[in-house]
Amino acid sequence: MRLAAVLLYLAVEIGAFVAMTMTLGFAWAVLISIAAAVAGFAMLRWQGAKVFGSLRRAARNEVDPTAPLADTALVAGASFLLIVPGVVSTVLGMIALTPPVRHLLRPAVAAFGARRVVVAMDRAGVYATGFARGPVIDGTVVDAPAAQDPTVIDGDVMSATGPGSGTSGDRGLPRGR
Repeated sequence: MRLAAVLLYLAVEIGAFVAMTMTLGFAWAVLISIAAAVAGFAMLRWQGAKVFGSLRRAARNEVDPTAPLADTALVAGASFLLIVPGVVSTVLGMIALTPPVRHLLRPAVAAFGARRVVVAMDRAGVYATGFARGPVIDGTVVDAPAAQDPTVIDGDVMSATGPGSGTSGDRGLPRGR
């Protein structure tokens, strides 16, 4: 699969360069390739400074970090496209650096990142419901007025042999009063 992607990339880049050479001539094709790379790196410097500035503001809790993190990932991808030689990849990298395109791609990048985090958490043994597997107890949280003692819990005992009752099901959690 990766070999096929590399071969497809080479075919597209060589085809684009041959088409430019046949249309404009070899000297113009080389000049356009060099100019596209220089323009791409200039755009990367300009947009990268803006993105990393917003990332610094997010680190100081001045803005929501979702957009700067997604933009950082998109700038990294665009940087890769700019570094890889070829006119087509350079143009795609320059398009990916433009703010409207980054704005359109942010939700997809955020969803991809969230999916990757969940997979990494599952592999590490950390789950969305907590650090350990076990029964989930449905309930409602009610804020007690300040005058009542917050350690008193009203309720019914459902099982005297369940977790927390001192039996083998106890995981070392503190028992209630």
